[in-house]
Amino acid sequence: MAMLAEPRKKQKWSVDPRNSTWSKDESKFGQKMLEKMGWSKGKGLGVQEQGSTEHIKVQVKNNTLGLGAAINYEDNWIAHQDDFNQLLAELNNCHGQGESEPSSEQKKTFSLEEKSRSSRKRVHYMKFAKGKDLSSRSEDDLSCIFGKRQSTKTEVNHMNVGLEGTPWVIQSSPLLSQTSLSYNPVHKITKFHLKTS
Repeated sequence: MAMLAEPRKKQKWSVDPRNSTWSKDESKFGQKMLEKMGWSKGKGLGVQEQGSTEHIKVQVKNNTLGLGAAINYEDNWIAHQDDFNQLLAELNNCHGQGESEPSSEQKKTFSLEEKSRSSRKRVHYMKFAKGKDLSSRSEDDLSCIFGKRQSTKTEVNHMNVGLEGTPWVIQSSPLLSQTSLSYNPVHKITKFHLKTS
């Protein structure tokens, strides 16, 4: 007898593993009650019949993210950092400490590749020198490496403005809010920009 990777287990399948007899059964009490109120098969529950038409099912979770985690929020810290850097730059400009960046011709670049070529001894192999030398990289490459976004002026979306010129604030319950926690700091910064301008 050959060795198996896993011990054999006997599986017992029920007569109806997908519970299709229950879903096709039309003599259920709840279904009869809903049909008396005007519901029919294929419609969702709700005022506009917008509810789910399928049964409640267990969803398979094939990733290692936490419950309720969404992948599209993974780089929100970069947007928050960009807004914070923009705020600091505006504060520096207001107080007369603006950055004066030297032009690309004035910058003295240190090239590891050139230094390793000019030395008498073989200090670095060529692949190593090219891989570690960032002086030959473009601005886009450096921003990708260090996780920075393009420095573009973002337009502030103005809210509805009242007669006095102050934005209207719509009060909403925190339980019914559609915004996530990672959106709130960015929202606060845009509110700050609206107050200052």
